[in-house]
Amino acid sequence: MTTGWSERIRNLADREYVSPARRGGKPIKIVVGEIQRKLRAEGFPDGHTNQICSSLESKKFWGERGLELCSPLGQPRKHSTTFEFRFHASTPASQVKTGGADPLLELMGILKGAIREGADAFVKELRRDKEAIK
Repeated sequence: MTTGWSERIRNLADREYVSPARRGGKPIKIVVGEIQRKLRAEGFPDGHTNQICSSLESKKFWGERGLELCSPLGQPRKHSTTFEFRFHASTPASQVKTGGADPLLELMGILKGAIREGADAFVKELRRDKEAIK
């Protein structure tokens, strides 16, 4: 079974940023453009910054690693976007839930991403239908 891009993004961020910071106990700053440059060698397509941002914002990334997301959810999806994390001091990784964020703001960020993804899928479907008619 092949690993999807989102999982590859999380693995790269873990290997390149989280593990070295864990040894030093330092906060973590991940720039989306740096992740994209590193993944380009593996065939990651240009212009997919939304997938990188979504992968790093997800609890699947930071929650499982005992991190707390310090950056606001729903940030602009740009190469210069920086995600900041810190290690959660006293709670085991399995119990890290919201990273201290307001649940309504967290939901807003998730919904913005879902709407953006849904609109993209809708446009692609329209294009496929148009091609099928030709």
